[in-house]
Amino acid sequence: MAHYDVVPAENGHWTVDPFGALVKDGYVWARGAIDTKASLVCALEAAEALASSGFRPQRDLWFAFGGDEERSGMLGAREAAAWLAGRGIRFAWTLDEGSAVTDGILPGVKTPLALVGVEEKGFLDIELTVAQKPGHASRPPRVQAVAVLGRALDRLSRRPFPFSLTPATETFFKELAPFAGGIRSLAMAHPRLFAPLLFASADASPETAALLRTTVAMTQLSGSKADNVLPSEAKAVLNLRILPGWTIDGSLEFVRRAIGDPRVRVSASPSRAANEPVSASPEVARGCGAGWAALGAAIGASFPEAAILPYMVTATTDSRHFAKIGGAVYRFAPLKLDARELARVHGHDERISLENFSAGIEFYRVLITAL
Repeated sequence: MAHYDVVPAENGHWTVDPFGALVKDGYVWARGAIDTKASLVCALEAAEALASSGFRPQRDLWFAFGGDEERSGMLGAREAAAWLAGRGIRFAWTLDEGSAVTDGILPGVKTPLALVGVEEKGFLDIELTVAQKPGHASRPPRVQAVAVLGRALDRLSRRPFPFSLTPATETFFKELAPFAGGIRSLAMAHPRLFAPLLFASADASPETAALLRTTVAMTQLSGSKADNVLPSEAKAVLNLRILPGWTIDGSLEFVRRAIGDPRVRVSASPSRAANEPVSASPEVARGCGAGWAALGAAIGASFPEAAILPYMVTATTDSRHFAKIGGAVYRFAPLKLDARELARVHGHDERISLENFSAGIEFYRVLITAL
């Protein structure tokens, strides 16, 4: 699986045409080069080369490419999954985007890590709304909607969701332990025993915190459209990424209780569909589900220096629509990315190296022949 739609690009902030696919300095520069046109093209390049050589896979192989993943995949992946389910088609396992081979991302870990997503967090936009009587700004009321909303946001920021270890994240820490150093290695090797230590240090690393709790990002604020008019309402939008084990309804109730103010209406945003988290089965969470050996062989062929670990994807992917028919679902793009390259996903000057492109083709070639 992959998707060919992309997020917008701010032309004025790019040093090249974001839609020109310019090959420069050993890279292909383009919006969507990493997310996820490289995976799509690499998979098709490998399949075409194998088909041209006369190769015949031992089992059916399906390609599913979406055109609206960045807008929740409701017209692409969801419809494709429904079409397949309606015809009784089920898969032994499924591979979509999600994570990659990361280099130098985690503090104290020098070994490149092939992070294979085995579960993913849910998605929920929440609107906080405080109503008031509109009027002229020269006669403000003693209690204003914007102030009430501000206090609610502050209260929520001081009452985050609790930390928790999912089985997949527990396996991730255990297998990461040999590559970490000092007390960190000991704590990771026994994550349940040292959970208080892991939790206490997690807030220093947004990446680690995202693996251990439902996160709340305060992304939008709105009030009056004029500087001399009292707004009829003040509104904030929160983007939640829901930890497996939590639900959409449970997350809404947690936010209501954390704010604890009946003047603040807490509701799911109607502008974008919410998604429940997708948990891994026990076998997949331990890194021993169907297809894991084939993935390991393909990763080893293209990235022999990387350690392969099961991982929780903290974003959402089209694969969630295949949860009921996809068998063991994995989320991995065959790309080696450092922190700077990861920052270009949805950012400026997104690009993929030609070396990565070649490695990706080899990954899919080995994967397809191992089926």
